[in-house]
Amino acid sequence: MSDSDRQYIRAAGIYDPDVGGMDGTVLEFSDGTVCAVRDDVPQNGELVFDTEGYVLPGLVDAHSHASIRPGEGDQIAQMRADPAEQAVRAAHNLRADLDAGVTTMRLMAAERYIDVTLARLEREGELDAPRLLPSGVHLTPTGGHGKALTATDGPEQVRDRVRTNYDRGAHHSKYFATGGVSSDAGGLDTPNYTREEVETIVAESHRLGLHVATHAHGGPGATQAIDCGVDTIEHAATLGPAAIDALDGGDQFVVGTFSILMNPEGIEKGDADSHAIMENVRDARETVRETWTSLVDRDIPLALGTDSMHGNLYEEMQLLREFGASTDQAIRAATSDAARAAHIDHRAGTLTRGKSADVVVVADDPHETFETLADPVAVFKRGVRQ
Repeated sequence: MSDSDRQYIRAAGIYDPDVGGMDGTVLEFSDGTVCAVRDDVPQNGELVFDTEGYVLPGLVDAHSHASIRPGEGDQIAQMRADPAEQAVRAAHNLRADLDAGVTTMRLMAAERYIDVTLARLEREGELDAPRLLPSGVHLTPTGGHGKALTATDGPEQVRDRVRTNYDRGAHHSKYFATGGVSSDAGGLDTPNYTREEVETIVAESHRLGLHVATHAHGGPGATQAIDCGVDTIEHAATLGPAAIDALDGGDQFVVGTFSILMNPEGIEKGDADSHAIMENVRDARETVRETWTSLVDRDIPLALGTDSMHGNLYEEMQLLREFGASTDQAIRAATSDAARAAHIDHRAGTLTRGKSADVVVVADDPHETFETLADPVAVFKRGVRQ
């Protein structure tokens, strides 16, 4: 392949999240794939973007839902909405995520396989959105948090659900290990499933090559999930010392989703009239800072997601810094570490040879002006400006 077949972005610096600093000034790519990071543009190379700003890998949102808007309330009802309505809402939401620099997104629950369809439409170029990694229909039992239309009960049903999701194109399995903040179905620490059911979900998913993400805030539900070998713990607002001890030294990721809980435009706005939900919000807010400060201090593998606070991944990074993370650690949690958590690090998370040319350009060096990440200058996905 000659230099004339390649394209180039030139910047003041190109950030490598795993190094924690700038590495070169020119990104070389072809056919949407990174070829090299270098310090010059060949004489006959096509310079597609020239900036005095800085280049980072496209952001990876490790936990979101395409069609949900927390500030509008009753998220479970939103998941039951007409599929056409959900698709239109998703298109607007995902465009906001893309404009904010998110080029890859792991989706975490859907009915009627809407997420699988959206992922296909994005791949086919019909939908302006980040690269989407769908879970298919999430697993929750009768009466469990997250139950919109579908309940899955008992070892045989959960095994069948995992298999059906896999057949329909799921990238991972998602199940609800505990109750949640945004409903009154079970406590934040209460297990949703028996140990046998969880072991079945994990074993069948891993047999099929799917990793397992679980909604788990804390208590016995979270420790059961960790002990059974799930790959990522989502939210973890009330994770206690025993669960953190169980995670210490391992490779299971914990995925933070803070702004839906802390931002007044999140659950607080949408469900202010629900006494039970607002009680959950207050309980989770009391513990999330202590929990996440401990997770950062213990160097547990961490990633970040917006949990449907679309376009808001910068706030997640900023809150992680407030919980004690360094600037580099916070950026890794939304780039290379998020890609590892989402099992997409072979394609996203860093700008190394062979990976997708997913790029976010910002005006300033984030080490000096962290808030520059809130307002990207340009976004490229697979080498194409969005």
